[in-house]
Amino acid sequence: MSIRTSDSGQKALKHTLRVRKLKAQDHKHPVNVIHHEEASFGEKLADKISAGIGSWTFLIVQTIAVLIWITGNAYLYFHFDPKPFILLNLLFSIQAAYTGPVLLLAGNRQSQKDRLTLEHAAEEAEKAEVQNVEILKAIKENTDVTVQILRHVEALVSDHMADDARKRPPPLSNARAPVIARWS
Repeated sequence: MSIRTSDSGQKALKHTLRVRKLKAQDHKHPVNVIHHEEASFGEKLADKISAGIGSWTFLIVQTIAVLIWITGNAYLYFHFDPKPFILLNLLFSIQAAYTGPVLLLAGNRQSQKDRLTLEHAAEEAEKAEVQNVEILKAIKENTDVTVQILRHVEALVSDHMADDARKRPPPLSNARAPVIARWS
């Protein structure tokens, strides 16, 4: 599923994502505040490293470094890692050995943040439900009072109409009505 936005919306989104380097005091949501304030140095470091590893910048820099390594060792003058590139393979293994646990740490922190967000949302929904029940009770009480007032007003109007009916003279019947001649 793709979402289409206007050009100005896309520009604003790109600008927001580029500028978005929030500190703990910049977070407004209570879960984000707790998540960032209670993070240890290692957790903050894991978040930063995993954000860097998962970026295009990292992929491009690593690709360029590998191309320079292979080109320099295979075709140019520095031959400290001959063609099976054992040293490069060792460096990739070391990188993978450290990248895996760092990504797992960052993933665990993200799942913890998601759990806290869901718990917070459930608490807020429960508060809203209690408020909705209170509002509905108040509306019902006000409706009952309103119905009583309307019945009282209806009784007053009925009494007033009955009094008016008693005070009016009876209507004239057709036999006693004056005859109006038509003049042509």
